[in-house]
Amino acid sequence: MWRIRPLVKLTLRMFCYSAVVFTVSNILFVLFVDETLFGMDLLWIASSSVGWSIVPALVLALPLPLVTLVLFREIRRPAFYRFTMLTVALIATLIVWEDSYIQFGKWLSYGGQPAGLAAATIARNALAIFISVIVADNYVRDISNRSEKI
Repeated sequence: MWRIRPLVKLTLRMFCYSAVVFTVSNILFVLFVDETLFGMDLLWIASSSVGWSIVPALVLALPLPLVTLVLFREIRRPAFYRFTMLTVALIATLIVWEDSYIQFGKWLSYGGQPAGLAAATIARNALAIFISVIVADNYVRDISNRSEKI
């Protein structure tokens, strides 16, 4: 029962960090594509980006504590745990957005602006997936701090 607090922190960290990555990247993408924006347009873009980033952030955040609960009662090898969380985030992304990655491959073959869009989106997703390693490391620290206190 004592693992509930670290698991909630794991979920919230992953959700918040990935939501920030998706929101900032979406705002930057819109600003680079459309240079005629001003004032209220930016506010609308920011609010819609925050709303849009909720679903991808949940897709990345929810599988991590579930796998941790099922497979890791105690963490003996932190590097293996971090690698597992990275793999879980990657698999979750590939399962949910399989068609998007196929489309990105087509865009990369076209070249030009579609290829740049595809490369930027893949880089954004890679950064959001890599955040799972950072969050997993924080979880390992939380668990080790807890076990030292007991």
